Amino acid sequence: MNESTARPTAMSTFIVRFWQESSASEMRWRGRIEHVQSGESATFLTLEGMLGFLQGFGLEPDDTTPHALSKTP
Repeated sequence: MNESTARPTAMSTFIVRFWQESSASEMRWRGRIEHVQSGESATFLTLEGMLGFLQGFGLEPDDTTPHALSKTP
C-alpha cells in the first residue's frame, strides 16, 4: 500500500467489497477498499489490513466504543 497524500476532509467516502475464495484446503475472505475522493485502493485479507488503509487517511479507530466488526467470544 502506498502512503496516501490526500488530506482528510470533514467527510470521506470509502467503498468496501468482500468476497469469499475457496481452494482445495481452505475458504477465506478477501476484501478491497477504495477512497472515492482520491481513487486510491488496496486489497486486504484481515480487518487490520483494512484499518491500516484507513489510518493512511488520518482516520483512527475510536477505542472508547466497541467495533461493530469485532469478533465475539
